[in-house]
Amino acid sequence: MTVDHLPTPLLTTTVDPTWIDYNGHMNDAWYAHVFSRSVDRIMGAIGLDQDERTRASLTIYTLTMTIHYLREVHAGETLSTTGRILEHDGKRVRLWLTMRRGDGEIAALSEQTLLCVDQSGEKPRATPFLPEQSARIRAFHDADAHLPMPEQAGRGISLSRPA
Repeated sequence: MTVDHLPTPLLTTTVDPTWIDYNGHMNDAWYAHVFSRSVDRIMGAIGLDQDERTRASLTIYTLTMTIHYLREVHAGETLSTTGRILEHDGKRVRLWLTMRRGDGEIAALSEQTLLCVDQSGEKPRATPFLPEQSARIRAFHDADAHLPMPEQAGRGISLSRPA
């Protein structure tokens, strides 16, 4: 049986009180943590779980990560994440992740570009995904290809809008 969608949700967690900052809501680093753990689930879905990373000496490195903070999150709240693959090539994957609070409101969005890396030599080097991993990536991408590109996707950071 072929699975053509990423797991939904990727991750469900409860905001630990130690994640709360001096402003009384979840510290920005913990948003990144939740998104990072969500990427671990995507890695497993494409065939790069811990066992496969060890066996094949392949892993992923994060090249870019952007987080859009939309709503405050407080201690004890439940968070869940979903994701989709926006683009991919032989060595890279561009992801879009959504974090929702328990009330369904979107708390944050994350866009990430990941690189497949071979760690078997003296120095890590970029390498293509294995064929079965590429096939899963393609299937996950194709399953959501009909969806519109997220409005925030690809946005850089600036203080002013272009004219």
